[in-house]
Amino acid sequence: MLSGEYIFQEISEQGRIARLRWSLPAPEWPGTTERLIITGSGDSYCAALFGGWLMADRCEVSALPAMDASRAAQELERGDTLVGISVSGHTVRVLEAATRALHCGARVIAITDNLASPLARMATAVWPIYASPADELFHTSYRDEEARQYVGYHHDVAQTKTFWAVLLTLVRAARAEMDGALLLDHTRRLLSRSFYEPLFAKAEHWASSGQTFFLAAGWAEILARFAAYKMYEFNRAAHFSEIEEYCHTHYFVTRTGDTVVFLIDGEETAARAGEIGPVLQDLFAMRVIWVQPDSVECSVALEHCSEPVEVVRLPAAGDPIQQALDLVLALEWITYAIGRIGAPDINIFHAGYDTERLVAGSMRTVRRSAVRAPAVFAAGKSSTKPNRD
Repeated sequence: MLSGEYIFQEISEQGRIARLRWSLPAPEWPGTTERLIITGSGDSYCAALFGGWLMADRCEVSALPAMDASRAAQELERGDTLVGISVSGHTVRVLEAATRALHCGARVIAITDNLASPLARMATAVWPIYASPADELFHTSYRDEEARQYVGYHHDVAQTKTFWAVLLTLVRAARAEMDGALLLDHTRRLLSRSFYEPLFAKAEHWASSGQTFFLAAGWAEILARFAAYKMYEFNRAAHFSEIEEYCHTHYFVTRTGDTVVFLIDGEETAARAGEIGPVLQDLFAMRVIWVQPDSVECSVALEHCSEPVEVVRLPAAGDPIQQALDLVLALEWITYAIGRIGAPDINIFHAGYDTERLVAGSMRTVRRSAVRAPAVFAAGKSSTKPNRD
């Protein structure tokens, strides 16, 4: 049954993408850089944050939402670089930031799936992500005239493989000291039926909760954000928070029977989650999901929980980058398993809920924004073509 769903197909393709990315040379930087801005919207902003974390030791780096990056790009100079992430290559704000960066003499690197896009055409260098067949990026199943312009993706569903492909491109570009064979082995294991079938078996229980909280610390908070974004795309209420901030803010919107997903990156996070989890179970009857690599010892942290905790175990990985990539795959399975429950059409973006109106509305509110670069930048004026990054 799952094999007929586009999201399942896209998640399953990620092994191929990883093998291809590791068989190719690492992306080449077009020169040394003093300052680096990495930007994108939606999932691509999560990827930009990941890139900022990866490259923190390389130079002065800022990972910014696209509108902030558009402002900041006006302060760039020769020798600086802007990395614009847009899977479709049509993200208006990213195009605007790139236009301003080029006007200031900075270099622009495009990370995109669409080599025929405006972003790819204007960039100093292009780093393709190789996620989708090129001829599939210009078609859509939408019927509404406005929604039909919403192109640039393989399938009209919540994106998974494109995010993965962008992260791998950033890892390679950062020249991270990773074991490629280990990555491929972990990817194979996390895409296997033995990993995802237990998650789908419990999805009905998790999906019956009113909302889902993804809690993390450090770099893992980037992926908590990504997981919440995936839940939004399945029409599910979700939140993401740094684990300590949850106790001071998001805790107050917790309701009985909600689901909380702890993303455990190390012993300190496990210890703090071990303090919070029992309180949530005792007072709110929360459904607790605990995602962690096998290299983290969790038995002490879990011993005070009054109810069983669903522990999702990832392969042991001492390298934080490998941990992060493993966590991406786990979260894709978890959010997809929950999101497909009760969806009228899982093969449509937003799982089939008012899809045409939602996409047409996004065309009006975001993809046709009236904000543009000043007239002095008119030579590289932003495109108004849509995207769903």
